[in-house]
Amino acid sequence: MVSKKIKIIFLISISIFITYLILLIQNYSEIPELITTHIDIKGQTDKQGSKNNLWIASSVNLGLLLIIGFLIKKPHLANFPIEITEKNKDIAYKNMQIFLSILSIIISSAFAYMVFKAINYTHNYFYIMSALILFPLTILFFIKKKDD
Repeated sequence: MVSKKIKIIFLISISIFITYLILLIQNYSEIPELITTHIDIKGQTDKQGSKNNLWIASSVNLGLLLIIGFLIKKPHLANFPIEITEKNKDIAYKNMQIFLSILSIIISSAFAYMVFKAINYTHNYFYIMSALILFPLTILFFIKKKDD
């Protein structure tokens, strides 16, 4: 069973995905045909590609969210670094669900940054991401402890 807190944390990544997808759709015609597709460690552009790569990246993000969502629902299918026994099963599964839900936020944030950069929306990136992440986390404080 997946707790409400883990569901809300995972929903943050979905809200990030939907937000940047809407912004991509709204601003797609204004994006130049060539966009930065890779930045080196110094922050310099070292590869450019078609703006159609943003759709491919969004599809990859969606695919990863679907896989992670499936593994959150069925944590016994995940690869664990320890042997799962009846004694440690519940805590191991819950820890894996927490890890996967946080990982999904990181993944969606990385893809969002790429899209925001392509549509020159970086000046508001911090505020948008803060709202998308902090609002659901604030709700977590109001969920009763028994839902864990």
